[in-house]
Amino acid sequence: MSEKFTLTEEGLKNLQDELYQLKNVERVKNITALQEARAQGDLSENADYDAARDQQAQIAARIATIEKILKNYELIQDGANNLGKILIVTYMSSAA
Repeated sequence: MSEKFTLTEEGLKNLQDELYQLKNVERVKNITALQEARAQGDLSENADYDAARDQQAQIAARIATIEKILKNYELIQDGANNLGKILIVTYMSSAA
């Protein structure tokens, strides 16, 4: 059985925004940094290249984590009509 993640609407939006930022801004910057580091020549002793590869791995790991959360989460909704009760709605992605 898949692990479920509990999110508020704000938390969900924050994760969606972070995922967009990682995929469309940070990853693009990282690709540019990798290209510039490769252009410096010998990769075996290139600290800039090593740093860019480390950053690439961190970005990829965070993207994978967020995508896992967004595939199987429960949304906590503060229902005004529920007199302060919390409603949990489960969303499960059909893609595995």
